[in-house]
Amino acid sequence: MQNMMRYICLASLLLGGSNGMFPLQAASLIQDQNNGQHQAQATEEPRAPVSTSSSSSTKTIYKVVGKDGSITFTDKPQKNAEPLAFDDKTQNVVTAAKVPPPQPLKPDAPKPNYRVTIKYPAPEATIRNNLGELTISAAQTGAPKAPTYRLIFDNAPFASNNSGVFKLSGIHRGAHTFKVELTNNTGKTLASSPEQTLYLHQASALINN
Repeated sequence: MQNMMRYICLASLLLGGSNGMFPLQAASLIQDQNNGQHQAQATEEPRAPVSTSSSSSTKTIYKVVGKDGSITFTDKPQKNAEPLAFDDKTQNVVTAAKVPPPQPLKPDAPKPNYRVTIKYPAPEATIRNNLGELTISAAQTGAPKAPTYRLIFDNAPFASNNSGVFKLSGIHRGAHTFKVELTNNTGKTLASSPEQTLYLHQASALINN
C-alpha cells in the first residue's frame, strides 16, 4: 500500500509539479524515503525469544461428609464442605506393608530311641533239657517303651507278646539262633537286640537204659 502511494505521489509531481518541485527533486525525495525505511529495518533489534516456565499451582479440593457418614471429594465448592489445599506436584506415596520377620523353625523332635536286650539266656549258652523246653527273656532299656515284643527264632517269627518272656517247647537239640524285636501296633520294627546263639543238649536214650 505504501509503495502504491509513493508511485501516485511521483506521478502527480511529474505531471503537475503542485509542490513546485522538479521531477528530479521528487525522485530524490522518494529515494531518500526508501533508504530511510531500509535503514530502520536493518537497525531494528531482534526480538528476544519468549520463554515459558512452569510453576506449581495450588488447587483446592472439598471434602464432603454425607448423611450416612460416607466421604467424597470434589473440586466444586459445596455447602458444609471442608476445603483441602494441595500442590499439583504432590505425588501419592504408597508405603509398602511391613513383612513380618520369618519365624524361627522349631527344631524337630528327637526320634524315640527304642532299645531291647536279652536277659536270658546268655550268649553261647548251653541248655540241657530232654523235653526241648527253654525260656527266653528280654527287656527294654530307657524310654519310651514299645508295646510289643517279637521273638525271631531260627530266622523265623516265633511269637509276640507284651511281657518279653517266651516259653518254648519241643525244640530239637543242637545250635539255635534267636533275637527279640520291638514293634508298634502295626507290626513295624522299632528296635532289635543282637542275634545270639544257644545250644540245646538232650540226654541220650542209650545212657538212660
